[in-house]
Amino acid sequence: MLLVLGEPLVTPSFNIQRSTLDIQHSAFPTVAILAGGFGTRLGELTRGLPKPMIPINGRPYLERVIESFARCGLREIVLLTGYRSEVIEEHFGDGGQFGVCIHYSRETEPLGTGGAVREARTLLGERFVMTYGDVLRYFDYGRFVTRHDEPTLAVYPRREIGNADVDGDRIIRFDKHAPELPYIDAGFSLMPSNVIDMLPATGACSFEETIFPRLAAEGGLACEIVDHEFFDIGTPEELARTTSGLKT
Repeated sequence: MLLVLGEPLVTPSFNIQRSTLDIQHSAFPTVAILAGGFGTRLGELTRGLPKPMIPINGRPYLERVIESFARCGLREIVLLTGYRSEVIEEHFGDGGQFGVCIHYSRETEPLGTGGAVREARTLLGERFVMTYGDVLRYFDYGRFVTRHDEPTLAVYPRREIGNADVDGDRIIRFDKHAPELPYIDAGFSLMPSNVIDMLPATGACSFEETIFPRLAAEGGLACEIVDHEFFDIGTPEELARTTSGLKT
């Protein structure tokens, strides 16, 4: 079950056809940030804190993630929360203090990336950027969402393991269980909200297991190849590098 805060619940009707997967550029899209993780690999550092709220040099990490989108003009934010969601909600409120508008979709049981997005559907509008609260990239998201008019996944050449293969501007295979693939997703994508119809109606599910592989197999997933320059806090080693790299 998941509680959606900010708007009344309405269940829209969508009919997925390949021709309807184009994205209309009426405005910058909503940014859906997955922020419900436990951060178990970080041990005591996340005791009582959602992982994205770990302080980095005096500021919660999630502040920086939200700021990276706001500086590009993407100011409509939906935080998909779970563990200790109240910590995030109390800190950010409606987002006004941070120059954005924030709504919340609160997980009460683990639903995976797909389930979390599915339950927040009424908050997402016609298109949305999906990203993660533990990954920070200073990137021109405004250009990214303006340039692409179809489902698009950002990828970069793998360093160790991969999950995607590319031909020109298309993802031709996505498989999170195939580490030999030459590219790996960069942690953000642009999606029309009607791709959610590809997910199971209930229960836990993921974009990585359901939507990305299907769109790639059908030739319906574009890609943009980006660089390796980003920050992460998923492991103690990544957290140490990020703390060193983010001085203010």
